Amino acid sequence: MSQKYEISEIAHPRYPWLHRIRALSDVRSGVVKGDLGGYVQNEDNLSQEGTCWIFDDAIACESSFVDQQATVSGTAVIRGSALVSGRAMIRQNAVVDDHAIVMDGFVKAQAHVAGNAAITASSVTGAWPHIEGFASVYGDVCGSVFVKGTAVILPGVAINNPTKDSFVVENNKVTVERNYFRLNGIPQNPNKQETKRNRRSEVER
Repeated sequence: MSQKYEISEIAHPRYPWLHRIRALSDVRSGVVKGDLGGYVQNEDNLSQEGTCWIFDDAIACESSFVDQQATVSGTAVIRGSALVSGRAMIRQNAVVDDHAIVMDGFVKAQAHVAGNAAITASSVTGAWPHIEGFASVYGDVCGSVFVKGTAVILPGVAINNPTKDSFVVENNKVTVERNYFRLNGIPQNPNKQETKRNRRSEVER
């Protein structure tokens, strides 16, 4: 298997056992051969397959692993035995720690995902969670769920949203956000839906 990156000689200024990665091929949009990425402890932290990448000054260390299409950027840190996979995006100063799993989720700002947390997309709608602010997640969050501010999802707590609405967890309260049509119970015009289907069929032909 050809390698997509190598570990360079450039050490982290504070943690010298971590080194920057360097692309050996064009990995994804915005990452071409020769580009430097973030820091890893060893090759077990970032898969040589897929389009996953560590950007900027982000870190993946200890026994953590980043694979598939996932990205880690800013000064985010992945550590412990955490797994960041799927289409997960970890940005800014976020931390994914312990045995946490982030699949198809968006974690940013000062958010912390730890313990045995699992951040996953809904198998029904395909929507994924957004964890931001100073939120801490130790439980399971699935679907269109926004965890904001200083909200805490405790271990053993599961929020699974299989609907098209969005659940917002903030100040330890849960609210629901609906779009205009769903909020007001406005029926969709079946003729317009039929027109869209016909257009798709014409394109397919």
